[in-house]
Amino acid sequence: MTSSSGAEACTLFDEFPEPARSQLRAAYEEGKTRPEWCSAEGQARVAFWAPFRGADPVVTWHFDPGFDPGAGARLLTRGLRSLGVAKMIHDISLPPGLSPEVDRRVEHEALVGAGFRMEVERLLFEWRAGTDLPDDPGRLRYRPARELGEAEVLDLIARIAQGSLDYDTQLELSTVGAERDAKAMYDDLINRKAKPDWFVVGYTGDLPIGLVVPDDHSIAYIGVIPSHRGHGYVDDLLAHGTRTLAEAGISRIVAATDMDNRPTAAAFTRAGYSEVSRLYRYYWRAS
Repeated sequence: MTSSSGAEACTLFDEFPEPARSQLRAAYEEGKTRPEWCSAEGQARVAFWAPFRGADPVVTWHFDPGFDPGAGARLLTRGLRSLGVAKMIHDISLPPGLSPEVDRRVEHEALVGAGFRMEVERLLFEWRAGTDLPDDPGRLRYRPARELGEAEVLDLIARIAQGSLDYDTQLELSTVGAERDAKAMYDDLINRKAKPDWFVVGYTGDLPIGLVVPDDHSIAYIGVIPSHRGHGYVDDLLAHGTRTLAEAGISRIVAATDMDNRPTAAAFTRAGYSEVSRLYRYYWRAS
């Protein structure tokens, strides 16, 4: 990996074409990437970023579409080795009907060459201003998560994870356990670009039903406690999250769920979201 001091970040980021250059500069200012996490070889460009300041890098950032897949694989391999992380995730987004093996062949081959495997396909939805807002039936009252103790929110996240159809959640439960999975999820959600009162717990009476977390442009997380599933509460939570963002002036709201998570996909469709692309999620794990 290329290594340097923070003062040289702009020079390193200049090696990346737009829009990656501007995105990397913004991520650097937010503490989400570092100059030593960026590298180049010929036309190949690879960078890593963290979901929030202080977190380990978990996602590959950018591939120059003109690079040699062998060079990309070498950059990824060296980077993963130097970072010392246990796992890495990378998403390729494509319109429905296209495939990464054909339509993003170079990027796909670089990932596979570095030991990544494509393990899950996700659906990407969007809601745009001008679309009718979903009705909020008013069955739930909402409390900001920041008003609750961290332990209470962690317990809710762990309960929601049970029986989840989300691949990543199933994987984390089977490998690190419910407690560590809930803490990682909590840290991610609490550090997102959302107003403090947007991360909310929905209640009926004094009983918590589920969570919804709108961030600055997306529905970052939504989930219902198992004992309350099957009563349409996901629609209430999604309506609240969508209205929160729309009323804040967000004109395009995005959300994603696994293809196999048909109940959540159906909820997005009912709320006026349209499928716009597929996310192909690749995983790398240290041996």
